[in-house]
Amino acid sequence: MKVTGKNSLSNFIEICLKIIFVIGIIIYIALPWLLGWYVNVFNPILNYTAALIILYASGIPALVIVYKFIKIFGTLKLDNPFILENVNHLKVISVCSLIIAIEYIIGMFFIVSVFEIILIAVFIIVWLGGYILSELLRKAVEYKEENDLTI
Repeated sequence: MKVTGKNSLSNFIEICLKIIFVIGIIIYIALPWLLGWYVNVFNPILNYTAALIILYASGIPALVIVYKFIKIFGTLKLDNPFILENVNHLKVISVCSLIIAIEYIIGMFFIVSVFEIILIAVFIIVWLGGYILSELLRKAVEYKEENDLTI
């Protein structure tokens, strides 16, 4: 199966990311009702206000991450991934991941759970990985442009 271009794996992933983005927006809008239901049914001792603030604060960067991945996979569909635009997308993903990690570190003062510790670790790894990948991609773009000028 092709990874880039039309009718490829990247095209399928882009469609899945668009669906996730729309679902994310719906969940973000319905968050007070969904969280209220969750607190009433599953976890009545959860601090509703603190959880709502943390989820709203981390929702925007999470949606930005998904949106930037949609943009990256859009360039893969066009079979042109080595561009500076993708470097910038990866840097934004990295910064948003750091913001989410910091928000959950602050949130641990209000709500302590193993799930938060796992989320913090995951988003710190995504932050570091995204930053490193953006720098590697920037170097690849430089080499590609230099090679294009040579030929």
